[in-house]
Amino acid sequence: MYIVYHETGGKKYASAAVSHRNGAKTSMTYTYLGLVLDEDAGIYKNKDRGVFKFDAGTGKFSDVDSSYVPPEQTDRRKRTERVSVDFGDAWCINQFLLGSGLMKIVDSLDYGNPDTLHAMLLFYMLSILSNNDAIHWYEGSVARLLYPDAKMTGQRISDFLKAIGTEEQRMAFQKAWINYVSEHYNKDHNILIDSTGLPNGIHMPYTQWSNHGGKVEQELRLIFVVQRSTGLPLFYQAVPGNIVDVSTLERVLLHVKFLGINVESCIIDAGYNSGDNLDLFYDENHQCKIDFITRLKSNDTRLKAVIDDELPTLQEDENFTRYEDRFLYIIKKKVMAGSNKDNPAWLYLGLDCARLTDEQNKLMKRAVKEKLDTLEVFQAMQTDGLFAVISGREYSCKEILPAYYQRQAAEQAFDFAKNYTKLLPLRTNSPETFRGHLLLSYIAACATKMLQLRLKTVDLFCARMAILRNLKCTIYSSHIVTDTPQSIANETYTALNIDCPSSFPIVGGRLKYEIPEGGTPAKKKQRKRNAKSSSSEKASKKSPSKETEKAAAPGKSDGQNNDSVNKKQLVQEAPEQDGQPPKDTKEHVGGTESKEIETPSGHEAGGSNQKRNIPS
Repeated sequence: MYIVYHETGGKKYASAAVSHRNGAKTSMTYTYLGLVLDEDAGIYKNKDRGVFKFDAGTGKFSDVDSSYVPPEQTDRRKRTERVSVDFGDAWCINQFLLGSGLMKIVDSLDYGNPDTLHAMLLFYMLSILSNNDAIHWYEGSVARLLYPDAKMTGQRISDFLKAIGTEEQRMAFQKAWINYVSEHYNKDHNILIDSTGLPNGIHMPYTQWSNHGGKVEQELRLIFVVQRSTGLPLFYQAVPGNIVDVSTLERVLLHVKFLGINVESCIIDAGYNSGDNLDLFYDENHQCKIDFITRLKSNDTRLKAVIDDELPTLQEDENFTRYEDRFLYIIKKKVMAGSNKDNPAWLYLGLDCARLTDEQNKLMKRAVKEKLDTLEVFQAMQTDGLFAVISGREYSCKEILPAYYQRQAAEQAFDFAKNYTKLLPLRTNSPETFRGHLLLSYIAACATKMLQLRLKTVDLFCARMAILRNLKCTIYSSHIVTDTPQSIANETYTALNIDCPSSFPIVGGRLKYEIPEGGTPAKKKQRKRNAKSSSSEKASKKSPSKETEKAAAPGKSDGQNNDSVNKKQLVQEAPEQDGQPPKDTKEHVGGTESKEIETPSGHEAGGSNQKRNIPS
């Protein structure tokens, strides 16, 4: 076998030739290799295989090293270089990722072309375009000056996702990320476990028919383990859609154990509630070794027994309590749990007054529409508004709901992944690229949650990033000049401790800029205050304005946009969150760095104030 070359349009192409002899006749077989990228190294490119290596001696194809950067191809078409591109959103996210130290954790993936890795993370956080259109986002964003060596064409992105989608790469990031959360946020080993379905019609091993909650569809299941105190995801795993939740809990707990998380308490969804699973939380002496809370399924025999025994006396004044804006009746009863019903637990039966009214109104409408008789209506009314949770640790009736509803942090993590990253729709066609896509979406979800903790607002990307995207920059041969930021853009930059200079130099095609020296949230600056200002500030702290209270409580809106947070509040609150980029800066251009100044600022781990709902 040997390589045959030919040139067309100033480009060199290659084919592998094999000669065959049949008696006196000789014939040739050709295998088209495509465009020659590196003749000496045997690297080629074609539509079917992308960029690959071919060894003429053995006739074998292989992948190129991820550090290999193909030479730029000359485009003979007349092309006008853009002089105005999106600046504000990519600049904000990039500076936050660098300053918080998360970009260093991302680099634990050890991908050969870091520009592609970093640019793709920005793309996953900022664009709704498909990966095939990533090049259009890239060319219209300042990301092309931040990471000029990034390869953003469709085939190169597929190669990139395949390279980072190995289990080795996922494990490297998981370990680095868990250590980062423990060091910079909280060492909390209290966790939440939940799963969600990812609809997918593309045939691959993860996609299976699933019946989840009575809904049958083709999907795969995504499991998240979330830190209870911060709401930050700690671990993820994808399983085929036909694997039910109840069979995955033991392995998930083993994964997090060997990743260094010694679970102290665990809140799980009702889908994980089974006798065998509850046994995992007890030792051989039937003592609860891991505190747990979960919702009971409607067909649970213990729930039916408690309803029969306690329903007549449930609506008494000693059982009446309040949780946020809901009024409820709750009673507590000791029960036995586990596969052999030999582990002590506490069952909490509740009646939600608002939900009772809502369900009864729906029942009356259904009864008229379907012409139900009075007995059917009466029987259906007996369980309206009821719910129940079971716990391995004894709580008071007032404590159980605040403890259980911390599980909404897991639902919020899924919300970030599905709505603020490119997790859905799934556009990958192979398990290898799917795993890379899932990992990058997970990293983007972690970064989004970090931003939410810093800004203390859930409405982040829907409004703030759109406004920041409108902040453009004009590109000249040696510099860029940024537009003047609007007030909300300035508030966001201030809250994240990010500067937005009016101009940046361009050196060797790469933007030269100062970045926060990431990794460690610094301490809060202390201002000198005179006696008059100190007393006035104390007075303002004692009686905060209604506007400040509303802005600090996302999810409780009276019609006002969460993005109308005033500047003073953002400046006061932002330095108290984890992941704040410190004022340590270093000059960055073309991979060279030089430390310049060091100024302290502050941090504190935060959580979500999102409004909760009573369970079904």
